Amino acid sequence: MKCPGQDTRYWKPDDIFDCRCTSCGATLEFFKDESARRCPSCGFRMKNPRLDLGCAKWCPYGPQCLGTEPGARRDEG
Repeated sequence: MKCPGQDTRYWKPDDIFDCRCTSCGATLEFFKDESARRCPSCGFRMKNPRLDLGCAKWCPYGPQCLGTEPGARRDEG
């Protein structure tokens, strides 16, 4: 099963967007599922301003798809 949120066949036109680097002002292209991107002009690593992984809260495959939540405890069994 492929996640419909990650499957580009279901993406909307604004799921790929441009924004300005907060360090130098250069244009960066982001995909909706990218957490960050390095600016080709200055090398600054900018976080995606529109990243929304809310699906991981309700989807039973969230941990497999995105990994565990930062700071979450692992069972040592």
